Amino acid sequence: MNETLKACTLEIPDPIWRERIAKTLRSQRVSPLLVLNTCQRLETYGWQPAIPLPVGIKSTPIAEGDAIRRLARIAAGLDSRVLGELEVLGQVRQAYKDFHSEFGKNEVKLDSLFQQAIALARKARRESGIDSNLTGLAALSARKVMESVPDETPVAVVGSGSLAKSVARYLGKRSNLPVHVSSRCPENAMKLAMEVGGFSSGLDELVPVLSKVDVIVSATAAPHPLIYNRHLVSSSGNRKLIIDLGEPPDCAEEVQQREDIDYFGLLDIETDAQSNTEERKERAKLAEEIIATAEISS
Repeated sequence: MNETLKACTLEIPDPIWRERIAKTLRSQRVSPLLVLNTCQRLETYGWQPAIPLPVGIKSTPIAEGDAIRRLARIAAGLDSRVLGELEVLGQVRQAYKDFHSEFGKNEVKLDSLFQQAIALARKARRESGIDSNLTGLAALSARKVMESVPDETPVAVVGSGSLAKSVARYLGKRSNLPVHVSSRCPENAMKLAMEVGGFSSGLDELVPVLSKVDVIVSATAAPHPLIYNRHLVSSSGNRKLIIDLGEPPDCAEEVQQREDIDYFGLLDIETDAQSNTEERKERAKLAEEIIATAEISS
């Protein structure tokens, strides 16, 4: 194990600020970094843990020698709310692709370490079976939508982060439901909407957007609610279905308690994903052992 490899966790509660910092870290040339930005974490991996950061951002170093195994653990879903969840492996792979496209040719040794972490995570998943018969949160959410409403029912996806992207992509590929993406970053919303053949807008247009849809899937990292009763004036008079994957919830308490809305929070979807929980815990122990005892060549 190369003891000089370092990693750290950056604590940035505000999702917009966190995304901006992540973009800055990915594009800087001072020190090559793999930047992992998920709903649960923003972490950097490299020979130096991070470039100088703005005042007020807390950076917690990860113990030297643990960086690659930690990345493998994350990719294997061992640190996820749902053990073995599938989305996080894709997020780690995307973080590696971003690193490889920027630095891979000049940082062969570092690139190789990240490849080993992903390969180790895949091995732990395969040999432990931790994700067998497991359906990801995005797929579960999209399927609930598809099972609940007829074709051509418009769906609003609020957010443009990894989980929102996965939901929108699933609906775009496997349904005939028009998708409208609303995000705090209009550029990201437009990019995702174009990918799934839908429409886009900023959060400042939530009222007109949500008034025209019967289904809302919200998946942001906002530290406060985004959707209140004032956003939900329906033009159709139909009962609304809301799937709220935010943590904390994207919907205010007043929305969650409405009797004319079918509301499903993150915990409801996670409960569906947690089938065979005790068996998965045993499989997680095996995955942990596989990662802990694997040889990492430097």
